[in-house]
Amino acid sequence: MPETLLLLSARAKAVEPVLVDNEVSELSLNLDGRLRTAGKPALFATAIGALTTAGSAAANLVAVDVTDCSNVVFGLKNTGTVAMAAGVFIFEASLNSTDGVDGDWVTVQAVRSDSNTIETGRATSSLAAGAVQAYTWEASVNAYKWFRVRCTTNVTASSVATWSIGRGAYATEPIPAIQTHPVTGSGNFTIIPVAGSQISVVSTASTNASNQKSSAGNLFELSVSNPTATAAAVKLYNKATAPTVGTDVPILTIPIAAGAMVSLSFGVLGKRFATGISMAITAAIAATDTASSVAGVQVHGTYN
Repeated sequence: MPETLLLLSARAKAVEPVLVDNEVSELSLNLDGRLRTAGKPALFATAIGALTTAGSAAANLVAVDVTDCSNVVFGLKNTGTVAMAAGVFIFEASLNSTDGVDGDWVTVQAVRSDSNTIETGRATSSLAAGAVQAYTWEASVNAYKWFRVRCTTNVTASSVATWSIGRGAYATEPIPAIQTHPVTGSGNFTIIPVAGSQISVVSTASTNASNQKSSAGNLFELSVSNPTATAAAVKLYNKATAPTVGTDVPILTIPIAAGAMVSLSFGVLGKRFATGISMAITAAIAATDTASSVAGVQVHGTYN
């Protein structure tokens, strides 16, 4: 018979005491008979250090191992005997440090607890003796090995910058602050009204040169009906006056066969005429045609 290991556990209603390192305890079950486990993130001791001088040595910084952490929250107190009017600090993290001093370091961003302000350090500002900075900072340290606050400018003599760094292991944003993304653009945005002006023309035995709009406009739809036995061509011009048929070049030509009907829609924005909307009706589709159209071709449309 193979050897087996028997594990015994006890049902416990009360909350179990917290164990210290290397202390052992029996396994405990909840009231449903399931193994009781911790439902909170890992706990880390708060790192505290006093800084007075600038540099990159251990005495000039407060560093914490964040290998198993996702974020840090840190704050400042002046534990000296005089107001701290000088002193600059920078927030840094490393991917390869082994002790908080060696390795390569980069500046990281942190957000203040009192506002949506992102900072990479603490600039010189006054802090009375015994006073605590009115806010803390939070920074994401996902994937980093070490995080530190380093003094880059000496503090005021007899003042002491005491930094406390707490570590957490819970989901957090890369920069736990509201991100703003300005959007810029240029152009003309036109709201098209439902109602528009109407085109209503019936051809005569001529070239039917006419101006429908003497300024810029948009043509939304056009219907051409030819009840006659002769083909014709409707021509549209980007012009503020009646076209010179045979000389001006149309921007749109609509051939209409005998007995046929054509309906065109130009969408929500319409077809743009930057100068004006003019029209002619001739016998043939050539841009230079000057032959008179048959009488009776009907053109209806909407523009704005």
